[in-house]
Amino acid sequence: MKGHSRRPAVHPPHRWAFPQPARTWLDNGLALQAFHRPGQHVASVGLVLDTPLNLEPPALEGVATLVHRCLDEGTASHPGTDFAEALENLGAELSGAVTHAASELFLEVAVPHLGPALALLAEAVVEPTLSATDVARHQALRLAQIDQQLANSAHRAAIEFRRATIRGRFRASRMSGGQAQSVAAITAADVTEFHQQYYRPDGATLVLCGDFDAEPFDLAATAFAGWQGTPAREVIGEIPTARRPHCRLIDRPGAVQADIRLGGFGIDRSDPRWAAVQVACHAMGGAFLSRLNRVLREEKGYTYGIHLVDHPLRDGGLIAAQASFRTDVAVDAITIATRLLDVVTTPFTAAEVNDAVGYLQGTSPMRYATARGVTEAVTGLVAHGLSADFVNSFSEALELVTPDEASAALTDLLPPDRLTLVVVGDATALAAPLRDAGWDVELR
Repeated sequence: MKGHSRRPAVHPPHRWAFPQPARTWLDNGLALQAFHRPGQHVASVGLVLDTPLNLEPPALEGVATLVHRCLDEGTASHPGTDFAEALENLGAELSGAVTHAASELFLEVAVPHLGPALALLAEAVVEPTLSATDVARHQALRLAQIDQQLANSAHRAAIEFRRATIRGRFRASRMSGGQAQSVAAITAADVTEFHQQYYRPDGATLVLCGDFDAEPFDLAATAFAGWQGTPAREVIGEIPTARRPHCRLIDRPGAVQADIRLGGFGIDRSDPRWAAVQVACHAMGGAFLSRLNRVLREEKGYTYGIHLVDHPLRDGGLIAAQASFRTDVAVDAITIATRLLDVVTTPFTAAEVNDAVGYLQGTSPMRYATARGVTEAVTGLVAHGLSADFVNSFSEALELVTPDEASAALTDLLPPDRLTLVVVGDATALAAPLRDAGWDVELR
C-alpha cells in the first residue's frame, strides 16, 4: 500500500567458521595455541599431555588416573590444602580427565587472574607432592568407583561392550581408570615414577581461550618455562583391532529392565567416511524422531530413548545403539533395532540427510560459543592428533554427504549380520529368547 515501507529482504546467514589460533612453542617443546575471543572474560585453559594409556605397565593399569587425581592435592610450593586455597583465592577452577588417548587438565579463571592461575597449573603439573597418603586415598576412591560402575547396569553394559568389541590385548579394551586388581597393586612409588617419565613438555599442548588483556603467550612462558622433564621417551599409541562379533549376556538376576549395546568397531576422525558416518548416526539414532527412536520409543513405547553413538578413539572407535528396555520386550526391541540398522534394505533418504546436516552444522555455533567450548573441542582434537582446522573441514565435508554415502558408511561399520550385542539383565528371562532370535549367547 502507498505510504508503507517495503519489507526488508532476508539474506542467508553468513557461513560460520571455527576460530583459528595463534601458535608458538616454548624452548622446552611445549606447544601453545591462543584463541582471542572478545567478550569471553572467563579464560579457559586446556593442557593436553601425550600420555596414551598403552604407556601404563599392564600390571599397573590405572596409574595414569591416580597421577591425574593427585595433582591438585598439594605441590612443593603450595603443600597440602594450601594449593586448593590458592586456587580458591583466585576464583579459579581446576578439573580434567584421563582418556585412552591423553591426560587433559582444564583451568577456568577470570582473565585478570590468568597469570597467577597459570603458575598454579604449572605447579600441579611440574611439582605435585604425590604423597603416599593422597595416593592411598585416591586408590581407595577409585576401587569404590569401580564397584559402583560394575553395579550400575548402564555402566556395566558400556564396559562389557568395549571388552566384547576390541581385542583383549589392547589397552583400549579396558576401563580408562584401570580394573580393581591392577589399581589395588599401585604404590605411591609407581605414581611418582609414571609422573616423572611421562609428564613432559615436549609433546604437550597448552590451549588458551578468552578475551585477553595481556599477551597470553607471555603469561604461559613465564609459568611453564621451568618445566623440563626427564630425557624424552618415544610415545607410540596403539592401533586396536576388532574382535569377531558375538553376543554377551551379563546376568543381573531379577532385573526388571535390560541395558543393551548393539554395534561394532568404528572409525576415528581421520577416516574419510567420518562425515558420512556422523550423518548416518544422527539420522538413525541421534534425533528425537530418528529411525530408532521413532519406532522403539514413539510407536512401540519400549524405551524412554535409544541413541546410536559413535565414539572415536585415537585409532579406530566404537559405534553402538544404546538403550534400556523392559525385560519382557528387550529381545523384541533388539530384533527391531537390528532390522532398522539394515540400511541396505531401507537406505537413508535425501530428507533424512538434509535434516542431519542441518542439525550438525546449525548447532556448531552454539557448541563453540563459549571459551570452554572452544578449549574442550581443541584439546580433544589435539589428543587425537588433529588440529582446530578439522572443525571447518568437517563442516564442509558434511555438505557433500549423499544418501548413498551415508547408507554405505553405516553398512560398512554395522552390517546387520555381523553385530556385537551386549545385554545386561536377567539371564533367566533373556537367554532362551535371545537364542531363539538367532543369537549365540555367551553367558556371564
